Amino acid sequence: MDTGRTLYVWGYLPRESWRRAELKLPISASGRVTVELEDPPLEADISVSIARSNWHVLFDESAGLIRVVRDQQIPEQLVEVADGVHLGLSGTVLNSFWLSPEFVE
Repeated sequence: MDTGRTLYVWGYLPRESWRRAELKLPISASGRVTVELEDPPLEADISVSIARSNWHVLFDESAGLIRVVRDQQIPEQLVEVADGVHLGLSGTVLNSFWLSPEFVE
């Protein structure tokens, strides 16, 4: 937490809230992303919450991709911060994250 470095994405995301969409993962560079927040502060040993924001969850079953996005019209650059976890940045603002989840029945 002291470094603010993103390591992964986690949380509760009920499948009922996902909308079907055709998704293709854009080119993504491997790298590091550091989070700096003043308000609200980073939650101790946990994360940055997006629970109080308007995010849309898109899912492409055939591609095996989930995209959680604020604004689909904003151009962004993708950075892969962990295997199958891509952050979509518009300048210094997090606009989306892309996941390639493994589903276990």
